[in-house]
Amino acid sequence: MPRKIIVRTGDNSSHLLEEASVRNEEELRSLVKENPDLLPVEEFGLSGPLMVVGRETTLASGAVDLVCTTASGDLLIIEFKTGPQNSDFRHSLAQLLHYGSDLWGMSYDEFERTVAVRYFRSPSCDDPRVTGKTSLEQSVRSMLPDLSEEHSALYRDHVTHQLEQGAFNYVLVASAFTDTVTKTVEYLNAIGSVANFFEVELIPFAGSDFTAFESRTRAKPTKQPRTPSGGSTDESQFLAQVGDEQYRETLRQLLELCRGLGLSIAWGSVGASIRIRTADMPEPLSIAWVFPPGLSGWMGLRDVTLGVDTISSSKRPLVEKPINVYISSLGKLSGLDLVSVQDLRAYRVRPESAVRLEQELSEILAELVRSVNAGA
Repeated sequence: MPRKIIVRTGDNSSHLLEEASVRNEEELRSLVKENPDLLPVEEFGLSGPLMVVGRETTLASGAVDLVCTTASGDLLIIEFKTGPQNSDFRHSLAQLLHYGSDLWGMSYDEFERTVAVRYFRSPSCDDPRVTGKTSLEQSVRSMLPDLSEEHSALYRDHVTHQLEQGAFNYVLVASAFTDTVTKTVEYLNAIGSVANFFEVELIPFAGSDFTAFESRTRAKPTKQPRTPSGGSTDESQFLAQVGDEQYRETLRQLLELCRGLGLSIAWGSVGASIRIRTADMPEPLSIAWVFPPGLSGWMGLRDVTLGVDTISSSKRPLVEKPINVYISSLGKLSGLDLVSVQDLRAYRVRPESAVRLEQELSEILAELVRSVNAGA
């Protein structure tokens, strides 16, 4: 029996809609392409918004329906089928894997040139935010104007590692699924691949005056979606690279302090950025970065670096005073090196200085958090 929904409009009138059938794949494809946030990526464990970077993109094995990325650089390969009535419906997962194998091993620049820029310059790209763009970074910034330089670098880093390892998010969209296809998706998620597999039902409803579409996740990994094994480090891997026992313990206590203060720690492929939430922007502000001895990360930073990206901090006037006090307090400590990188107000803390100044650095971070929270 078809499902029904009621739509109430602004004038408080009610309209009964009844579940209808999808006429063709292009209807689904166009709907999501024009409204990519219709896909429930939050249920996937990912963060929107979605940006379409490829539509019917020709690859070695065929034309992939849609390729999308999130703001954090997660790649989604999307295939549309009307449902079990498709003669090739049972082969749709194989199609997705063929497309993934074509993208696997591409460099970031090759993916940008072969998939994204090709789409941005094609007649089928009608999103004014990305039409004619010549790079992925330009496109992401047009979607998210407040994107920081650090976030932009992390985006590139995340896309690169997914391409290297083939750790994509495969999404099959249809109006209905057979038990056989769903069981296959569940099996692929269960066997431990670096990729993630999702089923999304996109169900049309129709009435005399209105049409509506409901999207729901039919199948997904039972655990949080996996990330590429080489794509990001974590605290244990990071600390394992620190040979000096005293310095390793200092870093461990620093990270423990940051968690206790309510700061977030965002791990990348080499190290991490430590971030604080402010009242005037949804995206946290980075106030420190940590990297293992002998390795450099974002903007060439090394070891422990405390400070801010001035472009990001300038968009947060509510915390201007606490940030200035924070930087000034760091400048009064002996043994810190001023970082000479454009758009950064920051100090590098060498390993020996971090051990010696552990208490002072902890107090400066705690005072920053207290001041920001008091202002909020």
